[in-house]
Amino acid sequence: MNEKSLLVVDDESIFLDLVEQCVEDDFSEVVKAKNIEEAKDKLMQKMYDAILVDIDLTDGNGAELIKYINDWKPCENHETPIVVMSGLINDQFKKKFKDKFAGILPKPFKSGDLQATLLIALGNSKRSVKGNENLNLVSENSQDQNSDSTQDPAKKKAPDKKIEIEFEDEKIEVDIYDPAVNSPFKLENLNKKVSGILKKKIQQNSKLKDLFKKIKVDPNDPYMMTHIGLLINITTGISKQMDWGSDQTLEKFIFASYLHDLALGDNTKLAKLATRDKWENNMDLSKEESRLVQLHATASKTLIENRREIPQDVFTIVEQHHELPDGKGFPAGLDHKRITPLSSIFIVAHLLTDYIIDNPKWSADKFILKYKHLQKGPHFRKVFKCLDELR
Repeated sequence: MNEKSLLVVDDESIFLDLVEQCVEDDFSEVVKAKNIEEAKDKLMQKMYDAILVDIDLTDGNGAELIKYINDWKPCENHETPIVVMSGLINDQFKKKFKDKFAGILPKPFKSGDLQATLLIALGNSKRSVKGNENLNLVSENSQDQNSDSTQDPAKKKAPDKKIEIEFEDEKIEVDIYDPAVNSPFKLENLNKKVSGILKKKIQQNSKLKDLFKKIKVDPNDPYMMTHIGLLINITTGISKQMDWGSDQTLEKFIFASYLHDLALGDNTKLAKLATRDKWENNMDLSKEESRLVQLHATASKTLIENRREIPQDVFTIVEQHHELPDGKGFPAGLDHKRITPLSSIFIVAHLLTDYIIDNPKWSADKFILKYKHLQKGPHFRKVFKCLDELR
């Protein structure tokens, strides 16, 4: 494990202690400062991996400290990712300053949001990536070159392709998997609908263009696009069975299918660890990798949640996509009473997607039998009932 240090600046001692407890698994050292002057002294002593600053301090504004860091560069901390927090932060503040800081946290916040925001800050920091190549969020290069071809039922037909989208003076390419190939539900013209929705939405919004440009696919490993394509097919098929087959619902599932693992970049090794038992006792993972898998759903939600062009339901689906109706999922351990209906569809589709990829000779009967214990609550029972068509 790489040793990581965090400087936390806040004028409330109790809050400083709470932050230290929340991040103890991610930072070997947490240095606390109660005011700007004390923080300046701490900054002169060492270089930190991340800095967490409250904007509203008793002896001044946190912006004063940030300006000091940028102007004076104490111990090279001007390259350290800075996350700001405050009870005064609103949507307007986030929109205005989202590109100025490594993260923005409105108080009060959940411990998971704090952990995910700091994880993203570390992953996007050039300094942290150099120190730990395994912790790479929204990566630019392929990381997993050891894909098991026996796990990919779509590999023989090479179904992945690209659509070209023109935006003002720029053209971008978005990888798209044909949802009609090797998919359980036979849905007419689904691939055309997916391409049409992506083109329309991305062409209309520059922020979506920038977001989809971050999605990197390893051309030597079709797992990601197979995964996305199966998710779109299965969620759409189940939705139609439940009479929820509108274009608006399809749009939500398209966004969720593409963005739910955004924080993992193109790291297929980590993306394949879909259940707690697959990563919790995996001795091949570093502590940082294990932590990233545990928090990536929250981290992915954090990366997209301030974008109004994405339907609100997508944020919830992304955050809940590894939860389970028996309460044994992650990251929050929600049970069926707290998981939304759309998330219920996506969760079952996600399980079936990985089951199909892992078992090329799969059958609906065997899948339903394997996950019989998850048919809890009205939403999940209805979703599993919709799979009868595949028997």
